[in-house]
Amino acid sequence: MYYLQVYDGASNKVIGHVMDITTTQGLMLLCDEPITVQEQYRLIMKFSKGYVSGRKELVFDATCRWCREDEDPSFYLAGFQIQKLLPQEVQFIQSLIDEFGF
Repeated sequence: MYYLQVYDGASNKVIGHVMDITTTQGLMLLCDEPITVQEQYRLIMKFSKGYVSGRKELVFDATCRWCREDEDPSFYLAGFQIQKLLPQEVQFIQSLIDEFGF
């Protein structure tokens, strides 16, 4: 699986790469910079290899619940709780989990 880049919707800059998504309620990102805990973000997951199930991207709101230094001190791991997904977005994330086995 190629790395899924996740962008900050406010700045359109890469905030991190998906490291783990095993539930439709949250995900873990590998980030270059620490992420502010308890802050809400508009995140955009872009599919660099083109379309996945007819979509180029997935836009959703998430709150950072924790952030810690990675084993490599150049990076940080951040856990996000996904907020208020529409039923079709829940199905889409579940299809990503099923297809790619994060």
